[in-house]
Amino acid sequence: MIPEHDLVVADDDPTPLAIERRLSMAEGFALARADRWRMARWAAAAAFVVAGYVQYQYGMPWASKGLPLEREQLLGWMLVGAVVWSLGRDRREITMAVVGWGGFALCFVLYDYSRGAIDNIWGRPVVIPATASEVPTQAVHNAERIITAEKALFFGNLPTVWLQDHLYSGNNRRPPGWEVITAVTYLTHFITVYVVALVMWIRNRARWLEWTRSLVTLITLGVAGYLVYPTAPPWMAGRFELMPDVERPGTRALTYLHLNFADRLWNKGQALTNLVAAMPSLHMAFTVLVAVFFWRTSRTWLRVVLAIYPVSMLFTLVYGGEHYVLDCAVGALLAWLAVWINRWYVQWRTTGVTPWSRHSLS
Repeated sequence: MIPEHDLVVADDDPTPLAIERRLSMAEGFALARADRWRMARWAAAAAFVVAGYVQYQYGMPWASKGLPLEREQLLGWMLVGAVVWSLGRDRREITMAVVGWGGFALCFVLYDYSRGAIDNIWGRPVVIPATASEVPTQAVHNAERIITAEKALFFGNLPTVWLQDHLYSGNNRRPPGWEVITAVTYLTHFITVYVVALVMWIRNRARWLEWTRSLVTLITLGVAGYLVYPTAPPWMAGRFELMPDVERPGTRALTYLHLNFADRLWNKGQALTNLVAAMPSLHMAFTVLVAVFFWRTSRTWLRVVLAIYPVSMLFTLVYGGEHYVLDCAVGALLAWLAVWINRWYVQWRTTGVTPWSRHSLS
């Protein structure tokens, strides 16, 4: 047995044995601390899972029971999950989690309440026929301009009207089976960008930061577009007799999959405060953002998926009367711009090169 006094090592003892002992002691302390944090992390993860079960089965004081798929709840749960995952690691990770996920939440709050700003900027409200809701008159005028442009682009046809004339069935109890694809595609808008953010947080903090910057930039550009150019979507334009009436099939076909929670998401989406957020289409922008962001690092099979996803969303939005083709085109352009701005920023921070330099981003 080693005498106790032999374990005491002077900090300034330069002998190899003393140095080895100090390193061994430091390693032991670090391992003990890591073990304690690992246990704390597992305990917090267990509490997180239990809380999720309680939420699903019984609900919380601030939320009804079921999956927390409303935007605010989903962001909150993901923030807590990110903090739990980071316990015991670099303290800056928790700060990044709070700032990053908080930034997401702030952007979406601005998005949800952009309607009030639009009303204040444009004024002169007009009542949507057959409803009690009001929208700025300017949104109706802007929709008329887009409809005129689309007729010119598509040889006198409006894509939404043409698609519904050929494909739509008014039987809501038994809609066409293929609408399951469009319903699922539409539903992904509510969860994809958040799931991507959470996966990036777990796998690669640097990529998570790039994704966060790109997404926040895109939402900011989108909200700016709503403020500058409020536009009545196709379903609303039909009520103002700017075009033939079109229906909103939405997620009705998800009844085939027994996804009852989808009705809650759809109704919440219809009740969003900004009814004239058609130009640009953030639905389309989010899908294109996923494709552009991951394109360079994806394998061939995944690139096929990344290419199909925006095409499916484009069809879903236009067929469903939610957006014009031009809305989707502008949304796609803004998504590309958001990724380009992020890549330019990373390039500038790491090399000092700007787009106006000789060796700019390709």
